[in-house]
Amino acid sequence: MKTAEWGGAAFVLASVLGPAGCGGRHLGSGPGGDTHGAHGGEGGALGRGGASGGQTSCDASDCGPPLPAGSGAIGAGAGGANGVGRGGAGGTGAGGAPGKGGTFNVAGAVDIADGGSEPPDDCPVVVSERACDQSRRPILFVHGTYGAGDSFAHIAALLGSNGFCQGRIVALDYDSLGDQPGVSCASGTQMKGCDAIDKAIVDVLKHNPSFTQVDLVCHSQGTAHCATYLRDPGQAAKVAHYVNLSGSPDVGGIDTLSISSAHDLGDTPHHATGTNVTTVTLTDEDHFAVAGSTRSFAAIHRYLTGSAPKYTHVQCGDDPIAIYGLTETFADNTSTTRIVRIRELDGSGQPSGAPEIREITDTAGHLGEQSLKRNAAHELATYDSDGNLLGYYYLPPQRRSARLVRLLTPATAGDGSGVGQVIAGSSTDKVKFGARYSAIVAHWVAGAFRPELGANLEVNGKQVLTGANAGMSAQLSSAQLTGGAAWLFAYDANGNGKSDLGLADSGPFLSFTDVFIDASTSASVDLTFVPGSEDPGVSWTLAIPNRPSLDADGKPVPMWVLFE
Repeated sequence: MKTAEWGGAAFVLASVLGPAGCGGRHLGSGPGGDTHGAHGGEGGALGRGGASGGQTSCDASDCGPPLPAGSGAIGAGAGGANGVGRGGAGGTGAGGAPGKGGTFNVAGAVDIADGGSEPPDDCPVVVSERACDQSRRPILFVHGTYGAGDSFAHIAALLGSNGFCQGRIVALDYDSLGDQPGVSCASGTQMKGCDAIDKAIVDVLKHNPSFTQVDLVCHSQGTAHCATYLRDPGQAAKVAHYVNLSGSPDVGGIDTLSISSAHDLGDTPHHATGTNVTTVTLTDEDHFAVAGSTRSFAAIHRYLTGSAPKYTHVQCGDDPIAIYGLTETFADNTSTTRIVRIRELDGSGQPSGAPEIREITDTAGHLGEQSLKRNAAHELATYDSDGNLLGYYYLPPQRRSARLVRLLTPATAGDGSGVGQVIAGSSTDKVKFGARYSAIVAHWVAGAFRPELGANLEVNGKQVLTGANAGMSAQLSSAQLTGGAAWLFAYDANGNGKSDLGLADSGPFLSFTDVFIDASTSASVDLTFVPGSEDPGVSWTLAIPNRPSLDADGKPVPMWVLFE
């Protein structure tokens, strides 16, 4: 193994695990790189990197404007080489794709030259879904433990911003505490959830008859299920590319991109093994961010297309936007919702007066496609078949259509999964609900909450992320948070009518903190979220109603807030 220093970050240039890839395009002339040939070969070299912020060493024909220190999109040259372009100090750039069997580490920020904070009030760029690239294959995503299809929502929106057809990016949701979706039902085992991956692939190909293969992307526990699926040659023939996120299965000879991070579970990378695996090791990303971060997106885009993405921020789509998804219980992903009421919110967090949308889901919980105003916030209230309120779900202003929406409700012993009581005991049953205050469940689809990386979540002007309830220090204090705090439950944990923060409790990837949000009289709750260096240049502000967390019948009513 050979290492090279570039921009203050070490890149591992390992010898190839499989046959050397060919290409070598855009290699050389950067720090540490002098390879120009058609074949990257074993080990490879760095190419076209900027030595420091604001400087570039590539040709004017393939370089953008000078970027600040620490910027540059992910890239690598073919054949195991690491092409580094448009990069400032501490960052990697938009070079070539990692060659088959190559390995490289990525540090620094992603190129955010395509525009400021997201989402803005206006749309200087519109990437129309109607004009998406019809040649791009359908993509199927399979989530991990306590996950759902929305774990891939950020990357799906970024792919859509770069011309992919978002209607072809679908996800398989399954009970992560019991289902075996990669196992064939014909094997005789008849395991719960068997054949689910194959059925999902067959279904998406049925709806896209011009294709015979999909690109398969799997995260965490999902990688084990996908590896099981791919071991069958007939099933593997339905997959053109496999992207392995934070998992260590043996994938044999399947052409695979494996992405993990130095801060993955246990603070160590988890990569697939096999004879044709390209590994990308990120630096700052936590376990969930590997499935949702901008850096992961850039690597996936390069792998699927052979080129760097044009945009690394979500761009506006057509107006109105479309949302589509599932209503399901948290973590075991079973359907209990039958009615969804959708209302647009104004700037004060109250219903805007726009017509209410009332949708009845099917028995599987599918929320039919709904047209909503672009860049407007919305409240979605969920009810069971008897009309009982289950909870509220809040979508910040959306720049483009969202087709992996997951409207969550608490798991219960009677939700039909067989593990609902276990999940409730580790999640919503730990929350102290009350009629005088709100209970918010905040979730960022692109990763866990990381205050040490600059993440900031304010509730009515108060910063609620601390070293005790989020980030690496919280992981050290609670084994339950080893993978990061992907969901933050904020409520008056000690009942004193004050926000004392801290870590009130924890569950698998779940953090519980003491935040008092007065709901004794109607008002708004002002939320501001900045992810920090895991997704630089991004921020959200959202005002929502202060709904009491117990209804008039004494039933819990959580408020789920999604930052997507």
